[in-house]
Amino acid sequence: MNCADGKMHLCFPILSAWIADHIEHTTLHGIASNSCPKCEVPATELSQDPQNTYEPRDYAHYARKTTEYKQTQATHIADNFHQVGVKIDRNVISELYRVNPADLQKPDLLHNIYLRPFKHMMKWVEGFLKKHKRQQVFDDIWKQLPPYPGFSVPKKAYREVT
Repeated sequence: MNCADGKMHLCFPILSAWIADHIEHTTLHGIASNSCPKCEVPATELSQDPQNTYEPRDYAHYARKTTEYKQTQATHIADNFHQVGVKIDRNVISELYRVNPADLQKPDLLHNIYLRPFKHMMKWVEGFLKKHKRQQVFDDIWKQLPPYPGFSVPKKAYREVT
């Protein structure tokens, strides 16, 4: 890697942070959406007594067991995964060196902070448009947005999608 001193250095980048909301977090970890990414607390006990302690998630172990399951189709592995809320699939970041995936969760400003005011503002705008009988015009303009790389034109109006 080229460094500020002008020399080339051998570097070993380590993933230390990432941004995702809970759903993205559970998808990348290959766990059920009602699961904790840090420990194996049963879904029925989430947000219960904070004094209870549970086994921490061992994503390397899950990766090994997933490989074993794919070779043997052993039902006891599938049953155990189901009990702890793990999907039998590959965890996207479990094999990274010196990375504990559960420790990487960071707040996602878009989903956790910005999205709520946006939804509130859209309700206000839609109320205003309906009051002045301009909702259909807004929807028609929204549907006519030209294509943009990576952007798909919505088939329904914003208010119908959310």
